[in-house]
Amino acid sequence: MLQSFHPDQFFSEEPQKRLSDLMDLWRTARDQEQSLSKELQAELDSLVEAELKAATARTASLLQQLNQ
Repeated sequence: MLQSFHPDQFFSEEPQKRLSDLMDLWRTARDQEQSLSKELQAELDSLVEAELKAATARTASLLQQLNQ
């Protein structure tokens, strides 16, 4: 699996930082056998989906570049 941990045109710095922060909160909650608030969980889910779409777009862009 290709992963980009740097901001790019598909997933910029601000949402990437927020996703990282929320993942840290989620891990802490999980380790304490707790869960995030509904609002934070919804935001995390939304950012995960956005990153997945960005990864798909990133892969499509790389494939297009390889096929040129």
